[in-house]
Amino acid sequence: MEHWNPTGWSLLFGGFLFGMIAGWMHAGQTLSLVPYATILAGLTILVTNMLRTLWRFIRGRNVIRGRSQI
Repeated sequence: MEHWNPTGWSLLFGGFLFGMIAGWMHAGQTLSLVPYATILAGLTILVTNMLRTLWRFIRGRNVIRGRSQI
């Protein structure tokens, strides 16, 4: 991957790891939403980054195609 987002990946991995530790310590009732919120934040950042990359790729192709027709 040329442009990877370390914040999104670290939130995704950190939320998963935090959820595993909370489950191992049987603290699921008190910390039940924290891992899910962290994973959701990481996924949101990664999906937004992917959509932005696709938008730039499609727009770049249209610009190149428009220049070649002139």
